[in-house]
Amino acid sequence: MTHPAPLPPADVLDLFTDHVLATGQHRLTVAAVHRLWARADPGWPDAYNARIRLAHALGHLADAGLITLPAPGGRLWDAGTPRLPARIAVPANHRPPPKALDAADEPWGPAMHWAPAWIRTAHPPHHLRLDAVRINRWLLATTGQPRPVIAREERSLQIYNDEKRLTALTTGPLFAPGRLTLEHLACQAPTGALRIAILRPTGPVLVVENRATFDSAWHALRSASPASYAAVVFGGGDAASALVTDLTRLHDLTGVHPGRIDYAGDVDIAGIEAAHQFVTTARTAGLTAGLSHPLWQAVASSQPVGPDMTAEPVRAQEAHALARFLGMPSEVTDRLEQGVRVPQERIDRHTLRDTHWWAPPAHHQTPTHPHARSQP
Repeated sequence: MTHPAPLPPADVLDLFTDHVLATGQHRLTVAAVHRLWARADPGWPDAYNARIRLAHALGHLADAGLITLPAPGGRLWDAGTPRLPARIAVPANHRPPPKALDAADEPWGPAMHWAPAWIRTAHPPHHLRLDAVRINRWLLATTGQPRPVIAREERSLQIYNDEKRLTALTTGPLFAPGRLTLEHLACQAPTGALRIAILRPTGPVLVVENRATFDSAWHALRSASPASYAAVVFGGGDAASALVTDLTRLHDLTGVHPGRIDYAGDVDIAGIEAAHQFVTTARTAGLTAGLSHPLWQAVASSQPVGPDMTAEPVRAQEAHALARFLGMPSEVTDRLEQGVRVPQERIDRHTLRDTHWWAPPAHHQTPTHPHARSQP
């Protein structure tokens, strides 16, 4: 009988991460991934257990925002257990290769006073040293400037151009006791486990793809008088359509009488697919569902984080057709043509605080927003 292997420890995951990033490649085939994993975790000749450990490692890197896996429902997965991807994307390798880091050359700020000794004594992997430097330089660059408290993923975009990176780091050595805290970075871990924030008893409902935007939106609406939306729902991307049954019974469940239901998400292939799935499922269920055009326009007009690494030609063409079917703003279709990705968290809590520009049509017929012109 084959017993499940223990999951790979942090040092193996760090070594694998360094191997992946050191390739400098934007995409890696499954054969290349297996070679890199064999170098990082050579002690598991049993194929079943090696597969389990590799699947865990790939999930860990994807959660950290260091790699991008194919779409879960796509064709780029094998039939094994657990499934492994036919290839992975490495967004981090679109950035210029880093120079060798010497802790003595960095002018460390007060919040990072512990970093030089940690680098000299702990010898952390290179990517963690660079993470520390990115945070330090952001802290130095914003010294003396207002730092409005925003959601963690929103701040992560500002520091790393990656909304997931800071979330992954908060469970590691940079945020160990006596080191960094989210308070240092003027951000908070978003709420959203309950998935809904109720603001008033009747009116339109906003469904958003990401947890940080959910948290920032309800904070803003709670301060508005009156709130333009009756409730905000955290949709969870591909999971949003599963909420439709609950939304049809929203009054029974929460006491809210919903009017129109607006959806907003990421400007990328997966975001368009999720929006189409939600809107069409909701309409089939008899709900009045559409898009929050001001939020889609604002996100699309913001700075992309880079190429949409998972876009395939056929899938991209289908997303164009879905965007046109949904009547998405031209800024969204422009980004699809450029093949770039703009996460919803680009519109952070500070920007959402002015609820007037993103109010639903019944409250504001000609919305304008702070990102009216497309950025490169």
